[in-house]
Amino acid sequence: NSLSTSFMYEKGNYAELGMSSRSPDVKGTAYAPTSSALKKQDYVSLAIKTDVSSDLSVGLTSYNQGAVQLDYSSAGSPFAVALPVVDLDINALAVLVKYSLSDNVSILGGAKQSQVQDASANIFQSVGLPASSISGTSETSFLIGASYAIPKIALRAELIYEGDVDFSLDTSNVGAGSGKTSGSVPDYMTLNLQSGIAEDTLLFGSIRKADWSNHQLTVFPGTSATSSFTDTTTYSLGIGRKINDAVSLIANYSTEPAGSSDSTTPLTITNGYDAIGLAVRYSSGNATVTAGYSYAKVGDITLTTAAGVGEFTNNTVTGFGIKIGYNF
Repeated sequence: NSLSTSFMYEKGNYAELGMSSRSPDVKGTAYAPTSSALKKQDYVSLAIKTDVSSDLSVGLTSYNQGAVQLDYSSAGSPFAVALPVVDLDINALAVLVKYSLSDNVSILGGAKQSQVQDASANIFQSVGLPASSISGTSETSFLIGASYAIPKIALRAELIYEGDVDFSLDTSNVGAGSGKTSGSVPDYMTLNLQSGIAEDTLLFGSIRKADWSNHQLTVFPGTSATSSFTDTTTYSLGIGRKINDAVSLIANYSTEPAGSSDSTTPLTITNGYDAIGLAVRYSSGNATVTAGYSYAKVGDITLTTAAGVGEFTNNTVTGFGIKIGYNF
């Protein structure tokens, strides 16, 4: 999940609570023929913003930055005993400060604490080793950005940079002793755009780049990269339409272009995606409630390991979310 700064532009003091659920259906011949190898993920997010003065705002947001919930044991594979099981979550807590230089120009800055939760990774069965137990920790990076707005037409262009961060995680493995698991979160560059295009109609979109190829994961007792991450660029485009004073409808399309369709690790079984989302927003007084549904088609992968070749095709991820906001 990506950092959202939209709450920093709400009028007055503002708080929001979000809950979402993501259900992958990622199956493949030989490796996951009967059910998904990627498991359901549930998230909670929180954001609050207060105006210190007419020009200065301070905000805090907590959200899930990334997760891997991978388990082939219930997916029907005859090779499941030798396939990886990973339970890993990375949460984020970000503090943001926004200062308005004028009605049109604002600058943003702050810090983000990335928190790796205690995790387990059972990925060395093929060499006779049990699961590695990984102790969580946290590291801090910086955020910086700027925005330009023309309030009369609801236009806003915002560019945000999030610095990368490295982790060295204490890890124990009954078969190999103690050591360090190394990993990192990449730097992100995000361009957010929005503009009114007609009365009660808003067009919005974003471009987000992540430098994943330089941020691989090496799980102890392994000595080489366990992952095979590649750089990603995610595009999103949407439209919102106000139906009346209480109800607005929102639709959006997002895509992450596919890379190579060949994989040699059962940790990589998806390849980009195309997604559509629909949402409805209801406003009453100072409160808003937004509920949405998303459907994503993930790219195909041909997985080749010592166990043979498997095809991951026609896979999907569905999601549902609800967000409650309040101006005070």
